[in-house]
Amino acid sequence: MKGLQIFNAVVLALCVTFAVTLGVVALIYAVYLDVSPRMRAEWPTVAVVTGVFWVLSAITGLAFWAQRRTLAWRWPAQLLSAGALALGAFTLMNVLRD
Repeated sequence: MKGLQIFNAVVLALCVTFAVTLGVVALIYAVYLDVSPRMRAEWPTVAVVTGVFWVLSAITGLAFWAQRRTLAWRWPAQLLSAGALALGAFTLMNVLRD
């Protein structure tokens, strides 16, 4: 299961990196929201994408932790993580398509 642990670690690192980076972007947007009408128009998209990556970070973090510690619920956590990644990708494609 070493390969699965590496995969989980890579996905977790990617999701956390995006979540933190987009969190900073969302904070900057929140501070300068009234500067430009374009920023106000883009705010919902930034907020949704940031939220998606924070949720994905939490779920993939649980899956990584469960697999690393070989907890009894590690396989349901893996399924939840895979489903969340698929749902997150679908959500991001729909949000960013507009």
